[in-house]
Amino acid sequence: MQEQKLGLRVYYYYLYKKILIGIVFLLLSIITLISKEVIVSKISFIFGADLAINITSYLINGLFIITFLSLAIGILLSWLSYVSCSFILDEFSILIKKGILSKKTVSIPYKQIQDISIEQSFSNRMMGVCKLAISTAGNDTHDNIGEAEGVFDIIDINIAKELQNTILQKNNTVKA
Repeated sequence: MQEQKLGLRVYYYYLYKKILIGIVFLLLSIITLISKEVIVSKISFIFGADLAINITSYLINGLFIITFLSLAIGILLSWLSYVSCSFILDEFSILIKKGILSKKTVSIPYKQIQDISIEQSFSNRMMGVCKLAISTAGNDTHDNIGEAEGVFDIIDINIAKELQNTILQKNNTVKA
């Protein structure tokens, strides 16, 4: 059986969430660069013209450095989040692999699966992703520890529906 990822839309979702602060810094940097002369004229009364130019230059350079770092870190964290979760559908169970530094692998036999639910918020619908929860026999839906084993917090909606159908078919085959 082949290991499968959660879909490219999941990467875009993580990217959107992680680089948002970098985009804010980029806009702030551009606004500061455009209004450099105004800022220099305002603070030159306090510090003098030469020092005001230096302060403004350091401010603009610092903002662009923070922008670059936050965008680079956001892209790296998005990629790490994306590659850190996968699943494998074998003959008798679904195998879920999660984690970057500490790996966690959970095997859920098809015969123990009671329900597979798909939840989508408005923003998730806009991005084409959803949350998929696999409930097993003896699993309390309010029990976060038990629930966390069979949950994909973010997964491509098409992959989630395909996964739901495949698991339900295999569940019926195993129980019969």
